[in-house]
Amino acid sequence: AAFQLQRREQRSATSNRMALHRLLLLALAVVSAASESEFQYAGQCDAPGELCIITRRSDDPLPTPQISTTTSLAFLSVGDWGCGADNCNVKPDEMHMDAGKTQARVAAAMGVVAAEANSEVVLALGDNFYFAGVKSTTDPLWRSVWQDRFPAPSLQTPWYGLLGNHDHYGNPQAQIDFSLQGLDKRWILPSYYWTTEKTAGSSGRVVQWVFIDTVVLDEAYAREMLVEKVHLKILDSEQLAWFDDRAENRRLAGFDQLRWLEETLAASTADFLIVAGHYPILSGGEHGSTPSLQTTVKPLLEKYGVDAYLAGHDHTLQHLESNGVQYYVSGGGALRGAVKPLPETLFAAVAPGFTLHQVDCADPTWQGAAAGACTLTTTFFDAATRPLYQHAITGTRDARKNYVF
Repeated sequence: AAFQLQRREQRSATSNRMALHRLLLLALAVVSAASESEFQYAGQCDAPGELCIITRRSDDPLPTPQISTTTSLAFLSVGDWGCGADNCNVKPDEMHMDAGKTQARVAAAMGVVAAEANSEVVLALGDNFYFAGVKSTTDPLWRSVWQDRFPAPSLQTPWYGLLGNHDHYGNPQAQIDFSLQGLDKRWILPSYYWTTEKTAGSSGRVVQWVFIDTVVLDEAYAREMLVEKVHLKILDSEQLAWFDDRAENRRLAGFDQLRWLEETLAASTADFLIVAGHYPILSGGEHGSTPSLQTTVKPLLEKYGVDAYLAGHDHTLQHLESNGVQYYVSGGGALRGAVKPLPETLFAAVAPGFTLHQVDCADPTWQGAAAGACTLTTTFFDAATRPLYQHAITGTRDARKNYVF
């Protein structure tokens, strides 16, 4: 029965995708941040709440993605997913309406894709609990936003987490303590910034994830957004006072974190090195790029050969590239934003969804990789399990020179 359900989902996704493909081929719009001739897209991308897709122009702007079921390691990433049934019903606008229902659809789609791809990990990219995080390790939001909302067997895997600005507006230490106390062994968030690695199947190749706390790295930006939320009556002055009481601690921790980040990247011998933080370094979304991270973090990614930087914050799906580093924004877990293309943009969408990442070191024909090479393939899915876009890179970090197949 599960197999038949999955096949029906696939047939539905194929039909929906064909309709979306036709729409892309027919619809053009004016692009403000780059030459109009460079992009093909459909929908109103600069209007919050609208659905749209942007791709670089080509004969086939939405090629059929390959979804392998035999890759060495598969994992999902999703950001800005922290809406349960009713905790996001604070404003009757396009950004917040039906956010709980949207999260439920995204969760269901994640379950289907995770099962098909044999996903082993979910990366939670921050804003895990709207709009003021959790208060404690026993906060009811743990169950109403996370534990009861992602019930698929394929999602009962480790969730590697990091903190977003809305998590910091509450009690961020509670999310760490929930992990350290083992209250749900799936929740892995041992510190404000941390790293872990995993071997890709039997290949012997290693994927390393480095999780950073971008709120700590940009104190002023986080406070500016919090003040805005207070003015909009989404949050109250109590959250602002709580946040301000800890400002000096965050400022000092920011210096320590940058030193730790450089030391961690410099010491890495992983075959794929992935850094993840809540704020995007590059983004054409409603919040946009983060200038402070472009100054402090981006040079480190380039210096130490990081393959990809994963982020949320903007409630969109995006792929951008700069100086050899791939920037994937996966912030469509519950709310909807807006997007416009940047010169670095390769794909962007305003659609609830998530991202599948697959590492393959066994099949030399997968994505055209040469024998002995590993590939990292990233596929963006919407909440109807439609694969919207796919991108693959072949690992080129110097550490690979030590391996011989």
